[in-house]
Amino acid sequence: MTSATATRIGGYAHRYLTAKPRTGSVASTFRHGFNVLFDEETQPGFVSIQSQDVPLHPWALEVPNIADEIQLGSAVSAESSRISLRPTTIHWQRATRYALQIIPYTNEKAKRALSRLSSLDRFLEQDRVKRDPNPFRPQIDAILKRWKEAGDSKAPLDLVGLGTGSTPAGDDALVGLAAGFTALDKGENLRLPRAASVRSNTSLASAQMIAAALDGAFPEPLCDLVAALGREDVDEAEIRGLAERLVALGANSGWMMLHGLSVALG
Repeated sequence: MTSATATRIGGYAHRYLTAKPRTGSVASTFRHGFNVLFDEETQPGFVSIQSQDVPLHPWALEVPNIADEIQLGSAVSAESSRISLRPTTIHWQRATRYALQIIPYTNEKAKRALSRLSSLDRFLEQDRVKRDPNPFRPQIDAILKRWKEAGDSKAPLDLVGLGTGSTPAGDDALVGLAAGFTALDKGENLRLPRAASVRSNTSLASAQMIAAALDGAFPEPLCDLVAALGREDVDEAEIRGLAERLVALGANSGWMMLHGLSVALG
């Protein structure tokens, strides 16, 4: 067995892993880490163990030296500030905890953010033409239009589970909406059920992401971009760089988050 030391941990992963000992298995692997499903009947959890090459999110644990031999389906146990699986044990008692919360804008910061919306929209359009068309984009845009024009506060619920993959495109757009509403302190614009109904309509990983977003916690690149939009000492080049970091998340996840953020701010 080898040993690894985690450097950072998202607030939701920290809360979940410290609550009690848990068991699960490696549910999936990706280029820079792997995902663990703790498949308890009463409180399942989906936690990402990832390298520093991947931005942190509320349900992630950052480990600089992840073993390459992690196998799909390997048994995992978590207790006493460590996660054990063959061929490694990950210690995270010294990992820095990050809440990854978006702090609502002051009036001045909100004005700055809204004045920079055109820059975000230009970036979205320029980046969109580089990507394969998303087959769910027309449905997502129709839902967002219905919410925007009719003031239907329940319309965003139709985004839940719309798309494919571990985080469907509709869920990603919803997280972006929530980020904008949180920044503008307009959380009442997203009147969504908090747990069971969301979980029954999408994947566990995505349901966790939505629940965290409704509580004001988001992936690191989304937090950084929202904060920068409200700053006085930021230029368009920095905003563009942060937007590029956000859209690099997943195949299209970051782009849909940015699209939802733009709609919320608009």
